[in-house]
Amino acid sequence: MIGQLRSELLKQRSTQTMLYLFLGMFGLVALAVSMHVIALDATDLATRARQLEVYQVGSRAGMVFAGIAGAIAITAEIRYGTIRPTFLVTPRRGPVLVAKLAISALVGALFGLIAEGLMAADAAVAFGVRGIDNRLTAGDYGQLLSGGAAAAALWAAAGVGVGALVRNQVTALIGLSAWMFIVESTTESFVPDAARFLPGGSGLALAGNSDDLSAAVAGGLLLLYAVVVAIAGWRATVHRDVA
Repeated sequence: MIGQLRSELLKQRSTQTMLYLFLGMFGLVALAVSMHVIALDATDLATRARQLEVYQVGSRAGMVFAGIAGAIAITAEIRYGTIRPTFLVTPRRGPVLVAKLAISALVGALFGLIAEGLMAADAAVAFGVRGIDNRLTAGDYGQLLSGGAAAAALWAAAGVGVGALVRNQVTALIGLSAWMFIVESTTESFVPDAARFLPGGSGLALAGNSDDLSAAVAGGLLLLYAVVVAIAGWRATVHRDVA
């Protein structure tokens, strides 16, 4: 098992795809700061609740990019055929999938931590430049960083499950992005009471930039989503031919 974890960590570290994902996330967060902090009227950002809503962009970015990283962890191997020698070396597919889930969750936590940190730093600077009082406390920032990292880690694990189910890399990436930015956003606009229970809404509550659910409930719900999707992907990988 230790060998599988080391092998998966090496794969994640040695691919340029992760670097491109980090750069893409950085650009998205920077754009979000421009749109939500610089463009909005100062009076719209005067309250703590409104400022926390702005920070949702960082949480969403961390979750969706972590999910994409998790999906790539398995779909890239399927796409390029390297999954076959991987399973030949380790005929029992369980340890391979456990390693992918564990390392992807670790990478996902890093995505979440960086996304929240970037958003916090950029927004704080933008608030200062515009003369807007920052209403967030140290506790708020602590929950943004820790909760955002945890939410992104669970999204990454779910991303592995989605990738194992779908198998096609492009479909998995588009599906995850569409879910976060179209399905959840649309649901939030029309059925807000239901949106808070979805994976993205749960992640926002876990990161503390939504009061719709308690952090404990949100974390449990998001963990349930991740476990269900990961098990579905696990079963699909174990019982299907990888060729």
